[in-house]
Amino acid sequence: MELWTGFTLGLLGSFHCIGMCGPIALSIPGQNSSKPAMLFRGVLYNSGRILTYAFLGFALGRLGMGATIAGYQNVLSVVLGALIVAFAVVPRIKLPGILTNAYQNFQSKISSTIATLFKKRSDSSSFLIGLLNGFLPCGFVVTALAVALVTETAMHSSIYMALVGLGTLPVMLFLNMAPGFISPKMRSKLRPFSTYFAIIIGLLLIWRGIMIDGGMMGH
Repeated sequence: MELWTGFTLGLLGSFHCIGMCGPIALSIPGQNSSKPAMLFRGVLYNSGRILTYAFLGFALGRLGMGATIAGYQNVLSVVLGALIVAFAVVPRIKLPGILTNAYQNFQSKISSTIATLFKKRSDSSSFLIGLLNGFLPCGFVVTALAVALVTETAMHSSIYMALVGLGTLPVMLFLNMAPGFISPKMRSKLRPFSTYFAIIIGLLLIWRGIMIDGGMMGH
């Protein structure tokens, strides 16, 4: 997967960020400060978020390397693509209870920590909020990580996810600087785009898996 597609993926996924992540970006400390201060806090918040994306990309990239070495990268690509499409088309697919509980506990702990950081209203809290927000379960990030998982190396995967984050940066900084420009109603209208986006990425992963070295039939 070419690295530049990571930035493109982030740019296109910005629609999801407006609908789902916008409220957090709009609430980071310093929203009533001067424009330069708001921009600085926005950069700190997004730097933390992008750093987490890069870390997650590296971690999953290490796992993906195992599949590549074993010669099953194409199978992994098809399976991931199929799962993404399935969850996008049927969003209420239920995971096993133990996974659901782990997911809810993790999300609760991250959210409560972010809520505590909001009260501190400092530069460091803006960075930490972004850092933790990157770990919150997000359909767009999961989709991007699925793509990163089937890249060549862990470093390649890390850079890919960093570029995904950079692709979302223009829209996220715009939300920081002009919080009233996009209304809650507009954000709700943009949310369905994330579903269409996930389906397209899932189909591309399936196609990629089929095309690698003659596809799954090559094994």
